[in-house]
Amino acid sequence: MLAHSQTSSSPLEPLLAAARSEGRPVILDGGFGQLIADEYPELDQSGGMWVSGVAIRAPSAIRDAHRRYLEAGADIITTATYQASAGGYVAAGLAATEADADALLAATVALAVEARAQFIQARSEAEPRQRRPLVAVSLGSVGATLGDCSEYTGKFGQGLTTQGVYEFHLRRFAMLARCLTTAELRGQIDLLAMETIPSAEEATAIVRALDQLSRDGVELPAAWIAFTTPVANQTGLGEPIEDAVRAATSSPRVCAVGINCVPTHVVPELLANMARVSPVPVVCYPNGQTWQGSVNEWGDASTQVSPADYAKSAMEWAQNGALVVGGCCKTTPEHIRSLADAAAAIGNI
Repeated sequence: MLAHSQTSSSPLEPLLAAARSEGRPVILDGGFGQLIADEYPELDQSGGMWVSGVAIRAPSAIRDAHRRYLEAGADIITTATYQASAGGYVAAGLAATEADADALLAATVALAVEARAQFIQARSEAEPRQRRPLVAVSLGSVGATLGDCSEYTGKFGQGLTTQGVYEFHLRRFAMLARCLTTAELRGQIDLLAMETIPSAEEATAIVRALDQLSRDGVELPAAWIAFTTPVANQTGLGEPIEDAVRAATSSPRVCAVGINCVPTHVVPELLANMARVSPVPVVCYPNGQTWQGSVNEWGDASTQVSPADYAKSAMEWAQNGALVVGGCCKTTPEHIRSLADAAAAIGNI
């Protein structure tokens, strides 16, 4: 691993150190979409807000999903805010003003904090020495807020320029910073998960925005940046994946880099390509089913990876350099439970 200068230690480091001492990876949670579809089929996930909209309309469903992942063995849970933005809340008819949008984002982030508190309270008597799980705020590519699948390609429409992408992230980071100063959330959020980033270009915009806020005296939690791609050597936009890693890790405010929402078959080579140039830990959480990007739909049921097979593959990813492993779309608490059990078994050998 290459040298990487950080302004402060990341909350991820103690968790990584403890996991290393046990001979296992850190366990991340899985996806929301399949879980909500299975457990709450009456909830509509259509529209640009997806589960971020569900979090507003049915918060107990999202809180329960967080609890399910913690109970399955996740060391880190991510908030249901991947598609969230001020403009998105307004367009969905959920907010009328910036203040309204801030309140909705804060309320959704709070669901993960509440779930963690409930989980810790429930286990405290039986397992008093267990580590405190981390909460990461999930924010997606600008494409994830456009509802046109451009988060997979990096070819953003609507006249969005490189400067426009930077300004979008700067505004949304400022929105998050305001939320994290509320009494309910102050000191409760450990990490920022920038997910499904399709290009080095957008990663550069993200680190520019993080660095600008820091210069302005606004500090967010340490971030990881996870890229999406259908192949092992390029980003979704077609740049060398190594260039994307270098762009993402150019800021000391980035504590990890990784991949998410990718097909499992590209993971081994993709991890190898990233690990060669990454000065920070690598996070890995691919999909549990094959996404057919050319037609924007999932493959048939035969492409669904079972929890047991997913866990077996995940242990191989960990051996190949992924220090944090979890699941993205089409994974469930059962996948994470199998993964956590497999990790525990390795640690006990």
